[in-house]
Amino acid sequence: MIRQARKTDFPFVYPILKQIFDEMQMKSIESLPEDQFYSLMKLGFISEDYRYSYRRIWVAEKHGKVVGILDMYPYKDQKIIDIVLRHAYAKSGLPISTVIFDDQEAWPHEWYIDALAVHPDHWGEGIASHLMDKAEEVAKKHRYKIISLNVDKENPRAQTLYEHKGYQAEKTMTIGDRTYGHMIKHI
Repeated sequence: MIRQARKTDFPFVYPILKQIFDEMQMKSIESLPEDQFYSLMKLGFISEDYRYSYRRIWVAEKHGKVVGILDMYPYKDQKIIDIVLRHAYAKSGLPISTVIFDDQEAWPHEWYIDALAVHPDHWGEGIASHLMDKAEEVAKKHRYKIISLNVDKENPRAQTLYEHKGYQAEKTMTIGDRTYGHMIKHI
């Protein structure tokens, strides 16, 4: 079953989302103590507008357990998705000048898949594919004709899935310290 996340899902969503953060090896994240980063992400998750807000995340459940996550939003929201969390920095013991995410990841007129991850125990079960189908459904509902994502050049397994789902590489970009392929699909 795929459903929109609820505020109470954070303890189940975070470990799956953290897989992505660990793979990204972003200095801005690695420089933070784990407990501070966890607290910050929790505050963002329960907020209304943050990049990883429960409102932007869909979860895949199996036997009542969250096994996959999808985070997405329209390009136009990119201007506000990280600002909301700056007000929470002090609550997490961080200076207001802290910057975690500052790269442009989506482009005009795109519905953007920011994060897609499945718990490793459930890889190969088609969960990511179903979540991608949900992304297209939601994008169409919001009248978007282009859906996009960025794939780490060091993750050929994910790139193969995206190509299988009809995404095509458009350009290369840097997010944090890594190179990603920006892929789009016309829907």
